[in-house]
Amino acid sequence: MKTEARIQSTIELINEILSTPSVPADSLISTYFKNRRFIGGGDRRFITEFTYQIIRHYPKLQWFWPNLTGRKAILTYLRINAKETPTQIAALFTGEKFCPDPLTEGEQKYLASLTHTLKLPPWVELCVPEWIFPYFERLFGDYSHKELSALNEQAPLDLRVNTLKSTRDVVLKQLTAEGLDPKPTTLSPLGIRFSKRILFPTHPLWQDGTLEVQDEGSQLIALLCNAKPGMAILDYCAGAGGKSLVLAETMKNKGRLVLSDIHGWRLKRAKERLKRAGIHNHEVRHIEDERDWFKGQENRFDCVLVDAPCSGTGTWRRNPDMKIRFKEKDLKELIVKQQEILNAASKFVRPGGFLIYATCSLLREENHQQINQFIEQKPIFSLVPIQEVWQNSIIDCPCPTTDSMLQLTPASHQTDGFFVAVLKRGA
Repeated sequence: MKTEARIQSTIELINEILSTPSVPADSLISTYFKNRRFIGGGDRRFITEFTYQIIRHYPKLQWFWPNLTGRKAILTYLRINAKETPTQIAALFTGEKFCPDPLTEGEQKYLASLTHTLKLPPWVELCVPEWIFPYFERLFGDYSHKELSALNEQAPLDLRVNTLKSTRDVVLKQLTAEGLDPKPTTLSPLGIRFSKRILFPTHPLWQDGTLEVQDEGSQLIALLCNAKPGMAILDYCAGAGGKSLVLAETMKNKGRLVLSDIHGWRLKRAKERLKRAGIHNHEVRHIEDERDWFKGQENRFDCVLVDAPCSGTGTWRRNPDMKIRFKEKDLKELIVKQQEILNAASKFVRPGGFLIYATCSLLREENHQQINQFIEQKPIFSLVPIQEVWQNSIIDCPCPTTDSMLQLTPASHQTDGFFVAVLKRGA
């Protein structure tokens, strides 16, 4: 494909993403290419990367040109971010077959009026929605610019080694021998990192369950559950089972692992991943369909993991469309839902057991404040300092925080943004 045709495909994709905010961008991109199998691999990579670049900078582009469409977004990006001249941009909008229509007179005037030397409001410069910027300022203070800038960078590819099938050292040697450039993650003892995207679904180590795609921060959350063989563990918001895989592996397939969620399609995906990983000490329970079963499980589990639904602000590197889709009213609704889920899950923890609360959010309102409020309402639970948990579960490197709860960020820890707190129930 010519560059002009690639731009036209990007325009079409951006329009789909803007008109379908309820569907994640990666799903829309996947469907787009499935319906256009004639588009080659190199073209797909260009279109995908360009689409994500536009989405990452969407708040900034929208500030320059409100009521964005895919075409307006790309015109603004080429002028402001790529610093192309109006003449250079016009040369890409030829009107030829499969290419964007020529620039209108209004578009030409608009591009001529744009300048990339304007002094921009900080939230525009950092490409975040205006409403959320004060939340980051309260959390990070003088470091908010550094943290938000990191969220606009492309995330590395993190993989996790299934310890039921191999070790990290063995896999690192094998991947290196294949001419790849794997690096061990610095915090997780299970992780392998690639600076560039690599297609792994066709690799034998992925197909036999030795490798899984999982951000280093997500690996750490599962490891901090300190799962042991023979324990009874409930992954209350299991989703597609990413953290459950780690729990089962550290349990060495011995004990009782229950995955539950309100979405049956996610649990179906979890079953497929567990099977590929060679895990058999699990059962799957649908929260809505099996309420009677859950009533009989109170006080039964040594550890309950609550990976709560959240704003996903910590994953903006991978899911920049959340900047478009997520609104302040959604945050307020989520905070209430998180409180309800945390209270419900706490009933399943046995005396002396542990309740782990985690999110992929950077917002204090979803993290620290939720834990403080929960402990105030349920004093039978007490906070276990994360350094103590780290020492007992992850011994390869020092704990990266001196706080009692762990907040991971892309700028400070080179992971996605994750939060985790460990609570212990009294007798």
